[in-house]
Amino acid sequence: MPGMLKDHGHLPEVLMRAVNAATNGIVITSSEGDQPIVYCNSAFEQLTGYQSSEILGRNCRFLQGEDTNPETQASLRHALNAGEAIDVIIRNYRKDGTAFWNALNLAPVQDVAGHLTHFVGIQTDVTQRVLLQRTLENQVHTDDLTGLRNRSFLMQALQAAVRDLGSGRLFAVGFADLDDFKAVNDAFGHEAGDEVLRQVSIRLQQCIRKGDVLARLAGDEFVVLVRAMEGCALDSLAQRLLNALERPVRLQGVQVRVQASLGFVLPAAGMDAEAVLAAADRAMYDAKRAGKHTFVIRDCR
Repeated sequence: MPGMLKDHGHLPEVLMRAVNAATNGIVITSSEGDQPIVYCNSAFEQLTGYQSSEILGRNCRFLQGEDTNPETQASLRHALNAGEAIDVIIRNYRKDGTAFWNALNLAPVQDVAGHLTHFVGIQTDVTQRVLLQRTLENQVHTDDLTGLRNRSFLMQALQAAVRDLGSGRLFAVGFADLDDFKAVNDAFGHEAGDEVLRQVSIRLQQCIRKGDVLARLAGDEFVVLVRAMEGCALDSLAQRLLNALERPVRLQGVQVRVQASLGFVLPAAGMDAEAVLAAADRAMYDAKRAGKHTFVIRDCR
């Protein structure tokens, strides 16, 4: 049986039955102290897996996890402290540990004298909507051939990194171009060339850290965006990327050697995303002129 407000005798019984029959999860908390839960309806129990007896007197934050967005948490805290209404989509967890995305509408409740007494939260499970949206966004930002990020995603990430540079957060951009790739397409056909690109993308991906970005820019061009990298660390990364291509790719029974030229740039404050990418491109061409299958690092700071 869902938990009920201790003092609700003034409310018509039909209103309480209607709230309990609602398909949205409804929870009411006190505005006092740690804002404990004083009521939840049956839909809230079904949504979260908790019985009312398990949650009455607790703060709703028990539904959150370590991966709950801290900005969303901060927005909720601000609304509660200010006694304001707010709409958020927040990642919550059921009693069995499964995650769900919760569209939460939180509103303050005042007594007849205008004093804040409670908050009412209306919860809707929007997990499928959020997952579909993320799938669509991922498709928009993914290269169809290799599964890597595409130019659109790269430029967004690069623009964010440029903004962070003003706060002292270092990053570097590497531009890789396969050497003599046209000869592979001419000798074995474009389908074989596509397979080479897929194999190259897998090997390069294995060289970078989680949180860094590897994108296929176009054709046989790849770009890597790495955070907090200085010169000596870039030397090591650049060599790993080139070494990853040392093992030949087997095409139509033939071992084909694939090599690349690689240019890295450490951007200066004030450079925009396009300027950073162009500088990395120039460094890559410097590597090609130096003899191919090598790397060049340019510090623009």
